[in-house]
Amino acid sequence: MMRNFDHSEKKPEKITLEDLSRIIKPGFRIFLGTGCSEPYIITKELTHDKYRWTDCEIVHLLTLTEQKFFSDSFPTRFRHNTLSLIGSAQTRHAVNTGKSDFTPIRTSEIPDLLERGVLKIDVAMVQLSPPDEYGYCSLGINVDINKKMVEYAKIIIAQINSQMPSTRGDSTVRIDQLDYIIEENTPLVEYKNEYSPSQSNIIDKICSYTARLIEDGATLNFGLGKIPLKIFSHLQNRKDLAIYTESLVMTDALFDLISKNVITCKLNHYPKVMCAFALGEKRHYQRVHNNPFIKFYPTEFINNVDNIIKNHKLISIYSAIAVDLSGQITNHLEDKFYSGIGGENDFIEGTSRTPGGKTIIVIPSTTSDGEKSRIVPIISRSTIPASDVHYIITEYGIARLTGKPIRQRAIQLIAIAHPKFRKSLLQQAKKMHFVYPDQLIPLTRDGNVVVYPEEYEWIYSTNSGNMVKFRAIKPTDEALLQRFFYQQDERSRILRYLTPKKTLTHEESQIEVNIDYDTNMVIVGLVGDEDAQEIIAAASYYLDPEDNTNIAEVAIMISKEWQNQGLGHHMFSKMCYIAHEKGLNALIGEFMKTNIGVDKMLKNLPFPVEMKDFDETFEFIIDLTREKP
Repeated sequence: MMRNFDHSEKKPEKITLEDLSRIIKPGFRIFLGTGCSEPYIITKELTHDKYRWTDCEIVHLLTLTEQKFFSDSFPTRFRHNTLSLIGSAQTRHAVNTGKSDFTPIRTSEIPDLLERGVLKIDVAMVQLSPPDEYGYCSLGINVDINKKMVEYAKIIIAQINSQMPSTRGDSTVRIDQLDYIIEENTPLVEYKNEYSPSQSNIIDKICSYTARLIEDGATLNFGLGKIPLKIFSHLQNRKDLAIYTESLVMTDALFDLISKNVITCKLNHYPKVMCAFALGEKRHYQRVHNNPFIKFYPTEFINNVDNIIKNHKLISIYSAIAVDLSGQITNHLEDKFYSGIGGENDFIEGTSRTPGGKTIIVIPSTTSDGEKSRIVPIISRSTIPASDVHYIITEYGIARLTGKPIRQRAIQLIAIAHPKFRKSLLQQAKKMHFVYPDQLIPLTRDGNVVVYPEEYEWIYSTNSGNMVKFRAIKPTDEALLQRFFYQQDERSRILRYLTPKKTLTHEESQIEVNIDYDTNMVIVGLVGDEDAQEIIAAASYYLDPEDNTNIAEVAIMISKEWQNQGLGHHMFSKMCYIAHEKGLNALIGEFMKTNIGVDKMLKNLPFPVEMKDFDETFEFIIDLTREKP
């Protein structure tokens, strides 16, 4: 039941830490302020002598300290119940060894449990800023469920700390709502992650892929983890971004984006940065003090799906422990609890219902020691269903899962797994009948797994000003390549294949998309939105392994509506340079005499071309050993 406050002359009692022993009674359920707002001096005293208050229960949502809220010897005497396992390795270990309890729960459910009396709190311990001239203290960097706890706990004990910033939004508590105060100015808990050089390189790569999916005007929501700390530095060229998130991970790069008007929130329903709590370092806390652009609201507002779906182009970015070949996500280890639920499910539901919304899971391809793949055949303890995940990103690329069947999902996820695990994942996928029995992955002729060559990606502006993205073909392009083939008229197919070819079967097409990017190369030109791209042009060369001349056969094909825009010459030139770089001596090809444009195009290449006349066709040889003067 909500506390009935008398705002007349009630003043909280000033106490010292030693007074806690007379206030807290055996059997009390004690709530601790969470995250970086944990009243550390109080919780330290609380756990100093764990036998002082028997049969008490400690409840908190998120701890970032290594306070020991449990007993190794007598786990039932002073019980600890955490609502999340993020942040503390010690708490995680205690739960998995039976010394602490863990309650899986959405953050959005907690306020309702308090209101209905399902979750009764005897004492809430929070940290506040000093009161202003009107008697209002601020919950500062952590409003989330702290505000509701102040309203419903029987006893409120607050540390009044001048180092806690006063924040805007709905973050205030009247001084007369408090029962006891401890006036201590102490540094706030800080949140930061250290990266090894190898970790930093992997995370930067993941962030660079993630940034590709973030459009101008998008609204960002982040989960906790190392990757969100890095993402802001990859968004310098975006415009009018907004933030609406449960946890605001504050970094120098974030405030840099705000000062440079990259984050303006002006296109969003909420014209300010919105969050429930913030994590960061001392200098970041100072920047949210009385900052009107950053607003803090309680969980019942921020995590309300009806409020979440009002955001413009909401992009939710979360990390994970593992993902399976269907796209299911888990935040737990196979035999241990590791994370929690928090606001993730609320935001993922809201993101799916938001026009243009994207849920992105960012995950390194392996465990930190490199010994295990974090893309696995199947997971048994899913925390996010496959239907709710739009993208998976590792340091090897982006898997686009929206609207894709299991077969295409599995192929995409194998393609972004660490190369040393791709063969075994493919075999498992075949055993589970996720993919065709003859499914290939790119291998060298020696049988080694090939990594996709990002260096062969570029943008080309046609003669008419249209933008075409060119890149090397991927194993996931099989359906796109088939669609491209079947959209061509009979004449275009004859000009390309010199025969009225009518089909491009799976057996044929998968050979074209699973190449070694060395002796075989296919470059495709794509147009359209990233999620609905179409191939409009393709160029390829093929080096016969039985031929020791080091001469490859080359061909191109361009959709009829994209012809006469300079694409043919551009693609032939690029293929020449790529083949030259790969050490080929020449490219050879054949075209119909009726295909007049090819003759002119070949004569303008940067390498010399020799032509041979046959009955209905011309054969050409492009000498790659020397460029034209």
